[in-house]
Amino acid sequence: MFYPNRQALGDQLAPKLSDFKNSDCIIFCLKKSSLLACIELAAHLHAYIYILQYSEIADPYDITRNLGAITSKGEFVLNPEISQSEYDFINSDFMSIIEERKREAFSRINAERDPNPNFDLAAFNSRKIILFADVLKESFQIQVALNMLKAYSPLSVSGAAGNITSQISDKFQIETSGCTYMDILPNTFFDDDHYFDQPDTYSEEQKISMANNISLYWA
Repeated sequence: MFYPNRQALGDQLAPKLSDFKNSDCIIFCLKKSSLLACIELAAHLHAYIYILQYSEIADPYDITRNLGAITSKGEFVLNPEISQSEYDFINSDFMSIIEERKREAFSRINAERDPNPNFDLAAFNSRKIILFADVLKESFQIQVALNMLKAYSPLSVSGAAGNITSQISDKFQIETSGCTYMDILPNTFFDDDHYFDQPDTYSEEQKISMANNISLYWA
Protein backbone atom coordinates (compact mmCIF):
# COMPACT_ATOMS: atom_id res chain seq x y z
CA MET A 1 0.00 0.00 0.00
CA PHE A 2 1.25 3.50 -0.88
CA TYR A 3 0.67 6.76 1.03
CA PRO A 4 0.97 10.46 0.20
CA ASN A 5 3.26 10.84 3.23
CA ARG A 6 3.88 9.38 6.67
CA GLN A 7 1.29 11.64 8.30
CA ALA A 8 -1.36 10.16 6.00
CA LEU A 9 -0.40 6.68 7.16
CA GLY A 10 -0.97 7.71 10.78
CA ASP A 11 -4.33 9.26 9.87
CA GLN A 12 -5.48 6.12 8.07
CA LEU A 13 -4.30 3.72 10.77
CA ALA A 14 -5.82 5.62 13.70
CA PRO A 15 -9.48 4.51 13.18
CA LYS A 16 -8.34 0.87 13.32
CA LEU A 17 -6.93 1.54 16.81
CA SER A 18 -9.85 3.55 18.19
CA ASP A 19 -10.16 1.21 21.20
CA PHE A 20 -6.91 2.73 22.50
CA LYS A 21 -8.13 6.34 22.34
CA ASN A 22 -8.04 8.25 25.65
CA SER A 23 -6.63 5.19 27.43
CA ASP A 24 -3.27 6.82 28.33
CA CYS A 25 -1.54 4.24 26.15
CA ILE A 26 2.06 4.53 25.05
CA ILE A 27 3.10 4.15 21.43
CA PHE A 28 6.53 2.52 21.41
CA CYS A 29 8.07 3.84 18.19
CA LEU A 30 10.36 1.10 16.86
CA LYS A 31 12.16 3.25 14.26
CA LYS A 32 13.03 6.94 14.22
CA SER A 33 12.07 7.00 10.54
CA SER A 34 8.50 6.20 11.66
CA LEU A 35 8.19 9.25 13.90
CA LEU A 36 5.92 11.40 11.72
CA ALA A 37 3.40 8.58 11.35
CA CYS A 38 3.75 7.88 15.07
CA ILE A 39 3.12 11.52 16.02
CA GLU A 40 0.01 11.65 13.84
CA LEU A 41 -1.27 8.41 15.33
CA ALA A 42 -0.59 9.57 18.88
CA ALA A 43 -2.45 12.82 18.25
CA HIS A 44 -5.55 10.87 17.20
CA LEU A 45 -5.36 8.45 20.14
CA HIS A 46 -4.22 11.00 22.74
CA ALA A 47 -1.30 8.68 23.45
CA TYR A 48 2.24 9.16 24.65
CA ILE A 49 5.33 8.26 22.63
CA TYR A 50 8.49 6.41 23.57
CA ILE A 51 11.26 6.22 20.93
CA LEU A 52 13.36 3.07 20.80
CA GLN A 53 17.08 3.80 20.97
CA TYR A 54 19.66 1.20 20.04
CA SER A 55 22.80 0.74 17.96
CA GLU A 56 23.23 -2.16 15.56
CA ILE A 57 26.20 -4.53 15.43
CA ALA A 58 27.13 -5.98 12.05
CA ASP A 59 27.60 -9.71 11.67
CA PRO A 60 31.34 -10.40 10.99
CA TYR A 61 30.34 -13.33 8.77
CA ASP A 62 27.58 -11.59 6.81
CA ILE A 63 27.66 -7.81 6.39
CA THR A 64 24.10 -7.83 5.01
CA ARG A 65 22.59 -8.60 8.42
CA ASN A 66 22.90 -7.47 12.03
CA LEU A 67 24.31 -9.76 14.67
CA GLY A 68 22.42 -7.90 17.36
CA ALA A 69 22.14 -4.53 19.02
CA ILE A 70 23.23 -2.61 22.09
CA THR A 71 20.46 -0.83 23.96
CA SER A 72 20.70 2.54 25.70
CA LYS A 73 21.43 0.60 28.92
CA GLY A 74 24.36 -1.20 27.34
CA GLU A 75 22.55 -4.54 27.04
CA PHE A 76 23.20 -6.82 24.06
CA VAL A 77 20.14 -8.17 22.23
CA LEU A 78 20.72 -11.00 19.76
CA ASN A 79 19.07 -10.75 16.35
CA PRO A 80 16.08 -13.17 16.61
CA GLU A 81 16.91 -14.52 13.15
CA ILE A 82 20.17 -15.88 14.58
CA SER A 83 20.04 -18.88 16.92
CA GLN A 84 22.04 -18.93 20.14
CA SER A 85 24.14 -21.81 18.81
CA GLU A 86 24.94 -19.88 15.63
CA TYR A 87 25.88 -16.83 17.69
CA ASP A 88 28.15 -18.94 19.91
CA PHE A 89 29.89 -20.28 16.79
CA ILE A 90 30.41 -16.78 15.36
CA ASN A 91 31.53 -15.46 18.73
CA SER A 92 34.12 -18.22 19.09
CA ASP A 93 35.83 -16.99 15.91
CA PHE A 94 35.33 -13.25 16.32
CA MET A 95 35.01 -12.63 20.06
CA SER A 96 37.43 -9.70 20.22
CA ILE A 97 35.91 -8.05 17.14
CA ILE A 98 32.36 -8.47 18.46
CA GLU A 99 33.27 -7.11 21.91
CA GLU A 100 34.92 -4.10 20.29
CA ARG A 101 31.83 -3.51 18.14
CA LYS A 102 29.66 -3.67 21.25
CA ARG A 103 31.78 -0.97 22.89
CA GLU A 104 31.64 1.15 19.74
CA ALA A 105 27.85 0.72 19.53
CA PHE A 106 27.39 1.84 23.13
CA SER A 107 29.63 4.84 22.49
CA ARG A 108 27.47 5.81 19.52
CA ILE A 109 24.37 5.75 21.71
CA ASN A 110 26.05 7.87 24.38
CA ALA A 111 27.03 10.40 21.73
CA GLU A 112 23.43 10.75 20.51
CA ARG A 113 20.79 13.04 21.87
CA ASP A 114 18.53 11.15 24.29
CA PRO A 115 15.24 10.90 22.35
CA ASN A 116 13.24 10.43 25.59
CA PRO A 117 14.73 12.93 28.06
CA ASN A 118 11.58 13.41 30.13
CA PHE A 119 10.13 9.91 29.91
CA ASP A 120 9.87 7.97 33.18
CA LEU A 121 10.27 4.30 32.24
CA ALA A 122 8.00 3.35 35.15
CA ALA A 123 5.19 4.66 32.94
CA PHE A 124 5.32 1.32 31.10
CA ASN A 125 3.77 -0.31 34.17
CA SER A 126 -0.02 -0.86 34.09
CA ARG A 127 -0.42 0.81 30.68
CA LYS A 128 -1.34 -0.44 27.23
CA ILE A 129 1.67 -0.43 24.91
CA ILE A 130 1.52 -0.33 21.11
CA LEU A 131 4.71 -1.37 19.29
CA PHE A 132 4.62 0.66 16.08
CA ALA A 133 6.51 1.18 12.82
CA ASP A 134 5.29 2.66 9.55
CA VAL A 135 7.05 -0.03 7.46
CA LEU A 136 8.31 -3.17 9.18
CA LYS A 137 10.44 -5.72 7.34
CA GLU A 138 12.58 -7.06 10.20
CA SER A 139 11.72 -8.58 13.56
CA PHE A 140 14.87 -7.10 15.03
CA GLN A 141 13.32 -3.93 16.45
CA ILE A 142 10.44 -5.93 17.92
CA GLN A 143 12.88 -8.09 19.86
CA VAL A 144 14.84 -5.11 21.21
CA ALA A 145 11.61 -3.48 22.43
CA LEU A 146 10.28 -6.68 24.02
CA ASN A 147 13.57 -7.26 25.84
CA MET A 148 13.36 -3.76 27.26
CA LEU A 149 9.74 -4.21 28.38
CA LYS A 150 10.60 -7.38 30.34
CA ALA A 151 11.65 -5.15 33.23
CA TYR A 152 8.12 -3.69 33.49
CA SER A 153 4.52 -4.85 33.83
CA PRO A 154 2.45 -3.30 31.05
CA LEU A 155 -1.28 -3.95 30.97
CA SER A 156 -0.93 -5.26 27.41
CA VAL A 157 1.52 -5.14 24.50
CA SER A 158 -0.03 -4.85 21.03
CA GLY A 159 1.47 -4.34 17.59
CA ALA A 160 0.64 -1.90 14.79
CA ALA A 161 2.19 -1.08 11.43
CA GLY A 162 1.38 0.50 8.11
CA ASN A 163 3.04 -1.98 5.76
CA ILE A 164 4.55 -5.19 7.12
CA THR A 165 5.94 -8.29 5.44
CA SER A 166 4.06 -11.54 5.97
CA GLN A 167 6.97 -13.21 7.78
CA ILE A 168 7.31 -10.39 10.30
CA SER A 169 3.56 -10.17 10.80
CA ASP A 170 3.65 -13.77 12.03
CA LYS A 171 6.23 -12.88 14.70
CA PHE A 172 4.25 -9.79 15.68
CA GLN A 173 1.14 -11.93 16.17
CA ILE A 174 3.03 -14.45 18.29
CA GLU A 175 4.86 -11.92 20.46
CA THR A 176 1.97 -9.51 21.17
CA SER A 177 -1.64 -9.65 22.33
CA GLY A 178 -2.93 -8.48 18.94
CA CYS A 179 -1.80 -6.64 15.81
CA THR A 180 -3.25 -4.09 13.41
CA TYR A 181 -1.91 -3.40 9.90
CA MET A 182 -2.78 -1.40 6.84
CA ASP A 183 -1.22 -3.90 4.43
CA ILE A 184 0.71 -7.18 4.58
CA LEU A 185 3.36 -7.32 1.87
CA PRO A 186 5.25 -10.12 0.20
CA ASN A 187 8.95 -10.02 1.01
CA THR A 188 10.33 -6.84 -0.53
CA PHE A 189 13.72 -5.28 -1.17
CA PHE A 190 12.35 -1.74 -1.45
CA ASP A 191 13.45 0.76 1.19
CA ASP A 192 10.84 2.36 3.46
CA ASP A 193 10.63 5.62 1.51
CA HIS A 194 9.41 3.69 -1.54
CA TYR A 195 5.91 3.59 -0.04
CA PHE A 196 5.55 7.36 0.40
CA ASP A 197 5.05 9.91 -2.39
CA GLN A 198 6.43 12.82 -0.36
CA PRO A 199 9.54 12.95 1.86
CA ASP A 200 9.37 13.98 5.51
CA THR A 201 9.00 17.73 5.96
CA TYR A 202 10.74 17.87 9.35
CA SER A 203 14.28 17.07 10.48
CA GLU A 204 14.93 14.25 12.94
CA GLU A 205 15.56 16.79 15.70
CA GLN A 206 12.21 18.45 15.02
CA LYS A 207 10.39 15.13 14.99
CA ILE A 208 11.96 14.08 18.30
CA SER A 209 10.96 17.40 19.88
CA MET A 210 7.39 16.99 18.64
CA ALA A 211 7.25 13.44 19.99
CA ASN A 212 8.51 14.57 23.39
CA ASN A 213 5.78 17.20 23.57
CA ILE A 214 3.02 15.19 21.94
CA SER A 215 0.35 16.06 24.50
CA LEU A 216 0.59 19.67 23.30
CA TYR A 217 -0.40 18.54 19.81
CA TRP A 218 -3.50 16.58 20.80
CA ALA A 219 -6.47 17.56 18.67
